[in-house]
Amino acid sequence: MAVPNPPMPVLRFAGLLASSEDALAATRRELSQWYGLIDDMSPAIPFTFTDYYAEQMGTGLLRQWVRFATLFAPEQMAKCKLETNMAEILLSRQLSPTVRRPVNVDPGYITRYKVVLATTKDHSHRVYLSEGIYGEVTLHWSNNQWTPWPWTYADYKTPAAGEFFLRARDYYFQQLQRTIAGPARAGI
Repeated sequence: MAVPNPPMPVLRFAGLLASSEDALAATRRELSQWYGLIDDMSPAIPFTFTDYYAEQMGTGLLRQWVRFATLFAPEQMAKCKLETNMAEILLSRQLSPTVRRPVNVDPGYITRYKVVLATTKDHSHRVYLSEGIYGEVTLHWSNNQWTPWPWTYADYKTPAAGEFFLRARDYYFQQLQRTIAGPARAGI
């Protein structure tokens, strides 16, 4: 019989989608109040992969990924998605009375082997987490690189995403070593 073990902490990130650099900056400020220091971010790239968001958000959107400095428990992912939904509502009130949804925030986490996104939408490749939130493994580590699945969103297949998630994986290992070594150094 296998014995269950608690999961390792994971590295939180968020995918941001907005119509301007100013809206991205406002979103970063808001999220840092919720989750602490943002210590890395990708360049903002044009979001030209789909027009799915055009009705709610307009056109000329920018995609950016941000990484948070501290690790957290993966079982908190559903709560995190609910919180980022609330952050979107707060930001919509601040940023634009005319645009229905000026920002989109997709939280996720990184482990040694996968990049996981939280979503409110069920599908065949997603698993239920809790509170109406599902998880999707959108990238997996294979042959020393992040590899997409057939369902991976096009923006997560870009060089900008690959570089961001590669740096995030390296940082994750550094943070994990500090977390594991910390109690040993303290004599715990």
